[in-house]
Amino acid sequence: MSILRVEVPRKLKPLLLPKRYKGAYGGRGGAKSHFFAEQIIIRCYARTTRVVCIREVQNSIKDSVKQLLADKISKFGLDNEFEVLDTEIRGPAGSLIIFKGMQSYNAANIKSLEAYDIAWVEEAQTLSQASLDMLRPTMRKDGSELWFSWNPRYKTDPVDMFFRQRPPSESVSVQINWQDNPWFKSTPLYQDMLDDFAADADKAEHIWNGAYGAGQGAILAKWVNKAEREGRVNDNVEFDPHGAPVEVSSDIGFRDTACWWFWQRKIGGFTIFDYDHDHGLDADDWIPRLQDRLADHGIKASKLGKIWLPPDARAKTFQSKHSAMEKFLKAFPGKIMVKPGSKKPDQISAARHIIDKCEFNKTRCENGIDGLTAWEFEWNEDNQVFSREPIHNWASHRGDSFAYGCEIMQGLAPVPEEQPKPVMLQNMTFRDFIDSTPARKERV
Repeated sequence: MSILRVEVPRKLKPLLLPKRYKGAYGGRGGAKSHFFAEQIIIRCYARTTRVVCIREVQNSIKDSVKQLLADKISKFGLDNEFEVLDTEIRGPAGSLIIFKGMQSYNAANIKSLEAYDIAWVEEAQTLSQASLDMLRPTMRKDGSELWFSWNPRYKTDPVDMFFRQRPPSESVSVQINWQDNPWFKSTPLYQDMLDDFAADADKAEHIWNGAYGAGQGAILAKWVNKAEREGRVNDNVEFDPHGAPVEVSSDIGFRDTACWWFWQRKIGGFTIFDYDHDHGLDADDWIPRLQDRLADHGIKASKLGKIWLPPDARAKTFQSKHSAMEKFLKAFPGKIMVKPGSKKPDQISAARHIIDKCEFNKTRCENGIDGLTAWEFEWNEDNQVFSREPIHNWASHRGDSFAYGCEIMQGLAPVPEEQPKPVMLQNMTFRDFIDSTPARKERV
């Protein structure tokens, strides 16, 4: 058996250590997929190894990494050692590589993977929580490993939360981008990357630098990224007790998530100093929670403008005897309004216009901002069109409640410009008074 020598980017070397879970994430050009593909061929060549290559959805073998693995076999000069078949690859001493979509599995047939040594999940940002929960206990062979490679999309994607927010003890993950790939600049992809940054920096930041980004149907991600670059998302954004009254925009539901954004107008724009959401709560739960939230900021009734309920608030009952409207009116007398109905394109237009004038508290609004980044239309690959309505998922209530607030802010009278304070004579010298007096020809 010949010795295979493989060059590995320095950033990926931690993945060579034995760990139960291995993750590689970042933008295009970081060599993540090439690294894992080469490691699979090496393992299958060196000893009997059974590998399943997984995607969340695999409609055909063309969607898999089969061709990439076949290319690596040829690169290593091992064409005589491996048999590349239509749906699988067979290697020396009984090694086997198969290709599956997780959505084709259920609790019964996934047991067929129990004897496998490696599961490699490519495009893992699309892996659902249900698939991750089903796959992990299935890979139970001694020494078995689960590998994940992905381009970060949202902080709430299951694979991202698994590795980057609450990583298990037997895990290692690395971020790698084109800058960490010593061979990248010698490929045609380098010019593609430069062209992409010149054409659309936001999109390129996600594709090439592995930044949290948006799919092609993103509604507000571009504007959120701009706000972050301009420093309008920071922890210095606070309620101003001397400023305009506070407005609260919302989208409410019982089984779905209810969301609340806390706004304050200021000269030239808007301060969004807080955000809250939860699900499964009714009006009796939300009323004291909102009262406590306002009290925490020192917001008294005189500083509360309106709490704006969504257009269908009268119909939403939170599964109670009284409508949400009735309960909120009783708890916040004179402070409750229902936002007039409007069309979704108008809501989105308002959101894109107003967000450029907003500052957000980074920590308190983090969950809401994540939702604005993930709020998107669905792309229909067959018809090559976007859906008319945003996808109804965890992000939609965050987006709707923010867009409602933007429409409200558009309709409210702006905060008057600060007028220069009159100069008091007793604080001036006679010379100052003479110098500040307009010439005769300049007087009105």
